[in-house]
Amino acid sequence: MVWARMLAAGIAGCLACAGLAACTPAPSGPPVAVLFPGGPDDDWGASAEVLREELAADGYAVEVRFAGDDIPEQLGQLRDVLETRPAAVVIAPVDTTAIAAVLGEDSGESVSVIAYDELILDSDRVDYFATFDHRESGRLQARALVDALGLVDDPDAGPFAVELLAGSGDDPSAQEAFAGALEVLQPLLDAGRLTVPSERTSLEQAAILRGAPATAAERVAALLEDGVELQGVLSPSDAMSRAVAQVLADAGLGIVEAGSRWTAAPVAPEEPDPAIPPAPTPPPPDASAPPNEDARPDAGGEAADGADDVDGAEDAEDREKRSSAPRVVLTGGGSTLDGVRAVRDGEQTATVYEDPRELARAVAAMVSEVVSGAAPTVTCGATTDNGIREVPTLLLEPLPVATVEDAARLLG
Repeated sequence: MVWARMLAAGIAGCLACAGLAACTPAPSGPPVAVLFPGGPDDDWGASAEVLREELAADGYAVEVRFAGDDIPEQLGQLRDVLETRPAAVVIAPVDTTAIAAVLGEDSGESVSVIAYDELILDSDRVDYFATFDHRESGRLQARALVDALGLVDDPDAGPFAVELLAGSGDDPSAQEAFAGALEVLQPLLDAGRLTVPSERTSLEQAAILRGAPATAAERVAALLEDGVELQGVLSPSDAMSRAVAQVLADAGLGIVEAGSRWTAAPVAPEEPDPAIPPAPTPPPPDASAPPNEDARPDAGGEAADGADDVDGAEDAEDREKRSSAPRVVLTGGGSTLDGVRAVRDGEQTATVYEDPRELARAVAAMVSEVVSGAAPTVTCGATTDNGIREVPTLLLEPLPVATVEDAARLLG
């Protein structure tokens, strides 16, 4: 086999450097190719490194290639690795439809093909697919919106005006997430407890091409300029949420913080408890005591004192404005910790985290099972239609982050 010849060459190379302590024995397992978008220094690189480490620990010879956003580059990489007949190829496609043509050129059936995160479409050569349960992500985002608006606790709450944002309409993950969100929101829309002033309630209407944050921000800004008083924004991605949060801030609106509930008016400060006596006031200075003539003014003198008073007044005024600003529920989701930090910092009400490290570990286990001839672990009964066949699918559970404590646990 080709991979056996590659292994022999690696061992020979190691023997040639006998006497050098840095010479490491070659992996004993068959080769596995990993083809990802992006590059070694971005999120794709971090995921690839986890996958490589997991497979290398089991003795596999792992080759990782990155294609950025270059479709022809990834197609060329796939042709190259298929010629070496690896035991398995893990592909996160730059373009979900372009890969099929190259897989169709290859007549060998011995190479197992696993689609990573995004399904490879229109090919019968895709053996398995691993991703997150994006429909559940949509449900969790919608539940966070509904919960923060108080619709769960109060059956009479509403109606609330919200804007629904969705990912790219041609993205199967975005389709699943929006469908999951509507499972939760549609009964409330039908009952009139939620309203959508923009009337964008279908995927075709709510979808944002390539999930562009700027487009999401423009939509929300246009509604606010038209005088719409929004109480919530369903955003499927943390990147969109950041852009929307800036628009809300520019309009003088705040964000409902994690674990809190939307209120029609700012919460008034608590009245002092009459049972608790007030703190004693300090006695007035003794007028008979001589002044301290050795005392010196602080640096900057009276001007500095005045500046401190002005700064303090401005800080208090800013805090008052923020506390009295109307607030909006803002959801999010994604595979980076940006949204988790936003939840912690009060800049986002909730997010749904899809941990890329967990996906990498799960796919590494799947590769080992496939190469060893065992049936890989997939979600019971789960398949995904790629246009040619139903592909057995592993769906990982996303993680809701709806409180500051949730965020703190993830951030350590």
